[in-house]
Amino acid sequence: MKTSVLTIRILLVLTVLFCLANCKKKGTDELPLLASYDFEDSHAEGWQPSIPDHWRVVEKDGSMVYELVSPGIQGEIRAPTSWSILPGHDITSFELMGRLKCKTEASNPHRDMCIIFHFQDPTHFYYVHFSASSDSLHNIVGLVNGADRVKINSELPGESVFRLTDMDWHRFKVSYDAETGDIKAFLDDMDTPILTACDKTLNHGFVGIGSFDDTGYFDDITLKGKKHLTSDDS
Repeated sequence: MKTSVLTIRILLVLTVLFCLANCKKKGTDELPLLASYDFEDSHAEGWQPSIPDHWRVVEKDGSMVYELVSPGIQGEIRAPTSWSILPGHDITSFELMGRLKCKTEASNPHRDMCIIFHFQDPTHFYYVHFSASSDSLHNIVGLVNGADRVKINSELPGESVFRLTDMDWHRFKVSYDAETGDIKAFLDDMDTPILTACDKTLNHGFVGIGSFDDTGYFDDITLKGKKHLTSDDS
């Protein structure tokens, strides 16, 4: 009898471990590819900038890239001032990858580049703020929800890993799991996130790129995601 009970317990533990491993494999790994942009055709078709004159496709470091030429102007709500979104993809879970390069002097500890997601309008969206320093405003995951942005990532102010400290290109990845609300942001190291959060305030929207108040370049962007279904789609 004791042997049978022990065997059952072992089987239950193995089943749980298998399920947990399976769940980890799912998430964003199985999301379909929705869009890919390398800008080599010298166009940014499908992108919608907040200020069209502030964005252009140019040659940089041997590749055609999407450049944010000028920062925007702060409005009544404190939030990133410049962005370009992909309005053709209203998504829930997603994974956005690419390269970015900040043009602001490396000596500026507040320089930044942003990844926008679940954008619904200019006062409702999330953003990842990659910066050259860490505090309550810089190098955070921010939520703009009809008011000034708020920090929502779990890392304490001053304790998040910051890597936007030079004039080099950096690889980025941002993912969101709509089922759990888990947000992960990676820079350079694609295995270990430097920013994490859990939030379900905005459960769908568009993704985009931009900056709080700096300029820079983006390239080799790929988007995998799950389409947000409306009543019209059912």
